[in-house]
Amino acid sequence: MNQKNKPISSEQKWIPDGFHFLGPEESKNRRNLLQSFSELFEREGYSEITLPSFDYSNSFRSQLQDGVESLLVTKDWDGNELSPGVDLTLQVVKGMAARSHWEENQNVYYFAKKIRDHKKRNASRREVLQVGVESLGRSDTKQLVSQIQILKKLWDKTLPNKSFTIVFGHSSFFRSLLEILGWNEEQTKLLQQFLYTKNIPELVSLAARENTSESHMRIIQLLLKPILTTEIDDFKKSMEVVLSKEELMKINTDLESIISFFEVWNKQMNGIPSIWDPSLVRDLSYYTGFMFQGYVEQDPEPVFAGGVYNELYASFTGIPKEACGFALHLDSIEVMLNKEK
Repeated sequence: MNQKNKPISSEQKWIPDGFHFLGPEESKNRRNLLQSFSELFEREGYSEITLPSFDYSNSFRSQLQDGVESLLVTKDWDGNELSPGVDLTLQVVKGMAARSHWEENQNVYYFAKKIRDHKKRNASRREVLQVGVESLGRSDTKQLVSQIQILKKLWDKTLPNKSFTIVFGHSSFFRSLLEILGWNEEQTKLLQQFLYTKNIPELVSLAARENTSESHMRIIQLLLKPILTTEIDDFKKSMEVVLSKEELMKINTDLESIISFFEVWNKQMNGIPSIWDPSLVRDLSYYTGFMFQGYVEQDPEPVFAGGVYNELYASFTGIPKEACGFALHLDSIEVMLNKEK
């Protein structure tokens, strides 16, 4: 029987939803794509590392603080536990920390598969090939911008006819605002969820239940308003109007850092559509500064994400070391490439 005429459904019925079997042509295309990524990363001074297929939770628990331990075994929407591979940055930092006595390049990249929960699509769990870049030892503005420049080069080489918008948040700044609001842990988790999903009705209901003051309601309203990064000075002025002098003192360092970053960003990267969204609180477990996500038109899921995590390396070694990185899902890139054919 001619395989080309065989119904797709009969070929796919044995493959679990959300997982992939790549045939010869698809495998060749993926290999070529990964090779082009490798060449770009190597030219930019990054070295490849290889991650384990899985890792034992207790190898993390013996090192990590309680705040980060929750990342090890998370639950999907159905209540099932997911393995440590749910977060590959943990794998990278732990592996490099174990080799802290080696004199090796601290700018690294990797290709690794992970399983992620994805209830919004037809499968609750999906296999994802993640492409990641991590810098251990630096996370200043220059380093973070340089990583996004690499990401832009990669994008232009792969999908020159497709643009993305990058959305920035800042975990330390958000934490400071949570302290000002004074909500407990359970309330904060709900606030975090409703802000991230822009669920205004639930936010209003939650604030009413907690008897939120008028001034604190204005803080929440400011968190809900994404703005262009070129308008960041207006955001600062709004914060100065809403907060008291004592409250401004709590966020001043982070706010000045944000303003300073976008002064550099808007000069060097003004060709990239970019937005400041103070409610972008994707993960507060180990991010310590800027976080960012990249979106393409008509896709609600981010195609890449990254940020600063200056305390994660020390949680494994006790040695302070700044760090930042990003990761993108190759599957999303391949879907867009196939649509262009």
